[in-house]
Amino acid sequence: MQSKARAAQLAPLQISAADLARFELLVTGAWVPVPGEFSVRADAPLGAELAVRDPNNVPLAILLVTRVEGDTVSGPFELIEAPRHPDFESLRAGPAHMRALAGDNAAGLVSTGYPDVATLAAIREYAGPVTVLIGDAGRGDHYARVRAWRSAAPANAHLALVPWAEGFDTAAILRGYGAAKELTATPSNEYPAEVAGIIAETTPPRPKQGVCIWFTGLPSAGKSTIAEQVAILLEERGRRITLLDGDVVRTHLSKGLGFSREDRDTNIRRIGYVAAEIVRHHGAVITAAVSPYEKTREDVRKMVGEANFVLVYVATPQEVCEERDVKGFYGKARAGQLQGFTGVDDPYEEPANPSLVLGTTGVTPRENAAKVIEHLEREGLLMLESAVA
Repeated sequence: MQSKARAAQLAPLQISAADLARFELLVTGAWVPVPGEFSVRADAPLGAELAVRDPNNVPLAILLVTRVEGDTVSGPFELIEAPRHPDFESLRAGPAHMRALAGDNAAGLVSTGYPDVATLAAIREYAGPVTVLIGDAGRGDHYARVRAWRSAAPANAHLALVPWAEGFDTAAILRGYGAAKELTATPSNEYPAEVAGIIAETTPPRPKQGVCIWFTGLPSAGKSTIAEQVAILLEERGRRITLLDGDVVRTHLSKGLGFSREDRDTNIRRIGYVAAEIVRHHGAVITAAVSPYEKTREDVRKMVGEANFVLVYVATPQEVCEERDVKGFYGKARAGQLQGFTGVDDPYEEPANPSLVLGTTGVTPRENAAKVIEHLEREGLLMLESAVA
């Protein structure tokens, strides 16, 4: 309790989901790169004490910075509490429990997917117990996979749900959970009937998955007009749409934010968070926001997921935008009446990797909307109209 109270007085260090996974593996003894130390990206001087907090702001530890290397700090830590998991408690008993089950001849594997026929056959054929670590990357992605493994696991398989992120040392973590060697199998795309049923239930085909269509461009480029036309065309095709227009979002979700770079980034990340949640639940969302900064747009792409994120750059020349500006913002900015206006005294960073670039001179919004629909069809994110009919 004293440590928790002291943490409230220290500079907070809110860590990412991947760092949280590393921290949990360190605390449980499953993976200890440097005994007694935790390393994490942070800006802090030697000797600083930081209150390590999870993505939900729960205090986990107090970290003493004893080494700084570039943008990474390291040092010993005082544990406040280990990360909590209310789900699948029987599969989160920890490495000591799994080592006791494993014995001396256990093999192991890490699964971040569904149990396929070839992998299950390799487990059955192994003359001894097999530790199966089901990777939990957070955000509920593991529920269906756990159900699938429970339904199909051979009798010699011992299942554990473990925190996971890309780049983890698989061999070291398997050893931490008691597996003497890694079981290898060439994965197949063939699944037992019970697993195939769970996949069909929880993973819809690509045309029915969630998608985020993100319109970016200068103020008055025509983003909202095209976005509204795309929404109509998708509704005509049977997709229910959530439309997040930048001006409307600032009235509600981002009310109170200004137009500093920090506030703009906060606004875009809020929109990105909402969009990612909609996509995660297989919904379709269209956003129209200036979103002027490349890094922030790319952060949103990561939130949503590369495969289901469509970045549409409405590349209207600035002089055309100024002619269309019915609110007179460009004129006010040039007269010094508005500060930090994108395109005048604040930069717009053109996307380095847009999914689609649209010009708006000599092209109607409906024609541009049709181009977006064609792109979605090409990418498999929308069923071909002939198939719908």
